[in-house]
This record gives sequence, C-alpha cells and structure tokens, in this order.
Amino acid sequence: MSEQYSRRSFLSGVLTCGALSASAVYLLPGGHRPPPVELRLATGADPTGARKLLMDMWNQANPDTPVRFTDEVEGGSGDERKRLLTAAQNGSADILNLDIVDIPEFAAQKLITPIRLTDPNFLTSVKDLHQVADAPNSYWAAPLNTDVGMLFWRNPGTEQPDKVTLSLVLGTLVAADKRSFVGQLSPNSSNYNEGFLVNILEHALSVKPELLSSTGEILFELKPWQEALRPLRAAIEAGKVTLSSDENASLDRFVEKRPTFMRNWPVKYRELQQRKDPDLLAGKIQVYPLKPGVLGGQSLALVRTCPHPDQALRFINFMTGAAAQKILAGHGFAPTLAEAYNDRNLQAVIPHLEALRGAVEDARPRPMHPGYRTFAEVFVDHTNRMLTGESDLTSEFIAAMKAALG
Repeated sequence: MSEQYSRRSFLSGVLTCGALSASAVYLLPGGHRPPPVELRLATGADPTGARKLLMDMWNQANPDTPVRFTDEVEGGSGDERKRLLTAAQNGSADILNLDIVDIPEFAAQKLITPIRLTDPNFLTSVKDLHQVADAPNSYWAAPLNTDVGMLFWRNPGTEQPDKVTLSLVLGTLVAADKRSFVGQLSPNSSNYNEGFLVNILEHALSVKPELLSSTGEILFELKPWQEALRPLRAAIEAGKVTLSSDENASLDRFVEKRPTFMRNWPVKYRELQQRKDPDLLAGKIQVYPLKPGVLGGQSLALVRTCPHPDQALRFINFMTGAAAQKILAGHGFAPTLAEAYNDRNLQAVIPHLEALRGAVEDARPRPMHPGYRTFAEVFVDHTNRMLTGESDLTSEFIAAMKAALG
C-alpha cells in the first residue's frame, strides 16, 4: 500500500468518525437543539489546512452553532499574541488558540476563564501545564496540539540512538570534514524570536539539563549558561552551522544544501513527504527526539466574556477529542492525546510517532509566567549577542531574566 493511499484511507476513516463525533454534540440532553449562535475563533494561520478542515466538519454537523475565524493572524508567535490579546480585550472573539506560553498572561489579566477537560487521556506533560493552581480538574485551556523540537538526520547509517544530544551532534560536526547542521539560530524580527529562543534552550540543555527544570523554572547562575553555549558557539565559528531565521528557511536549506542534520518541528516531516523528497522516500532521513527537548504547542481557551460558553465548550471538546487529534496528527501536528499515538494507521505513515510521544513526555516547558514575553526579549538579545561574538554573557543576563520572571 502506498504512503499516499494509506494516508488518504486513514484520513477518510477518521473524518467519518469525526463527523459522527461532531454530530453527537449537536443535540442537547433530551434531544433539544441549542439556540442558534455563531462562535468566533481567533487563531494564527495554519498552512496545513487541518484546523479549517475540522471547522468545516463541525459547521456541517452543527449548522445552528457555526464557528468562523475572526482573523487568521499571519506572522510569528509575537504577532499572534498581540492580535489575540486585542481580540480578548475588546470581546471580538469567543475562543482563542493561544501559544501555550501565553496562557499565564491571559489568565493573569482575567481574559480567559477556567474549563474542565472531558477526555482523561491527555499526555500528562502537556495537561499539567494548563491546570489552574490549587484547583483540581480546572484548566485554563484545552491542549489542541503540542510541539517539540526533533533532529532530522540524513544518512544515519547503522546508528539508531533512542535520543540525541545536540552537544554530541555539534562535537561530531567540529571534528568532521563535511557534516553540517541547520537550525533556527538567526533572529531577524520579533516574528522569529521564539524559534531562536527554543533552539538556544535546546542546545543549552544538551550540555546543562539543570538550566531549565521539569516545571519550567530557569537556573539563575551565570557560569552554567556560559559553559552550556560554548559548543554551539564553537560549531558556528568552525562553519558547521547554518543559521536560518525560521523553520521554513531551515527546511529549504535542508532540502537544497543537503546538510547532515536539521533541528525542526515534527510537522516538517509531513512537508518533506509532500515535497516527495528523494532522500525521505528512500528512507535516508530519520527523525530522533532530543535529550531533552523544549515543549511548545497551542491550546484553546474560553474568553471570559464569551456569551455562549456551553456551545463554545462543546466545540473545544470536539477539536481536542480523539478523532480531531488523529486528523491533526495526519497533517503533521504532534497530538495531545495518548490515543492518537497508539493508532496503527498513524504509526504506518509517521514512522517516528512513538519517538515523538517520548520526546513530548520528556520535554521541558518554557517558563509558564505572565512575564514570559519580556523574558523572551531579554533572553534572545543577550544570547544572540553572545553567539555573534558581540559580547559574552554577563551577570546582566541573569539579572534581566530574574526581573522579567520575578
């Protein structure tokens, strides 16, 4: 069976199941239809088309409770956060598709309201980051998709590691003649800074895992940070690292220049499949989890002023339910439910699916703090100046991070 046919057959089956799931929420207990309302979803753009597909399924099955995009925000994580903040403040959206790191800020400003999760099988590493403090079974948002950096390895040969450390990869590069690495290590605007920050954290953690705890707490000590980023700086100075501005540029360079390694998000594997990349089709590209990776993802939150919370929650439950999660996975996203990772059809078209689950479960979250965006600006500024040789990390770096997260 071809990859194209198996994927199409799989998605057809899931679509049927998903349509039934959507229909199941159409009627209230007792067989009564809810009053006609329109729900407004504010979200960033999705080039895969998965979210629109799921919305179309919902709207077809729930004509009295349709959902529409208020505005699909083009650009990076910083632009999305600004537009979603405005939508929540002025009441122009009912549901927000938030970057996971922005949840604490929106909660602190009382722009979103806690909800209960109906599916008990969300991955613990993801679910726990959404919980309202000291309030069991209460969550600030429902996990739509998760994310974690993965290592794309061209021609790994007989090497089959369970996990890869970036420090080991960089050390191998410096000692080799031809091998090279591409990653999102050159920020050029606020749109791309988040990718840079995550990449830097992954490199630092590969040397000093204690720099970021399992709950997202930063180690405020200068020397470990200096030591952790030396291998990356040495590899850059040796000309072994291609500095790309974002994940799309990284993928283009990986395809065109054919370096040995690429750090990127798991959705890029699906894009390689769509490009019919000859190395991928020949089984020459393997995907490995990082040790440890950094957790990302997006979540659906209920706006506090939403006039139709019951209908909005039914839509959120549909989008984060098993059928929808499998469709998202089929489009390249990392799902948030354990059931999606156990699906044999998905395992057939995503050979690294089990490794992806392990990467998500072992990943470290970024600081879950209302001051995260200020922290990100500080972190990117200081580490970028260090990597470019403009200045070393100093005690000012530690003080600025403390101030942002204080």
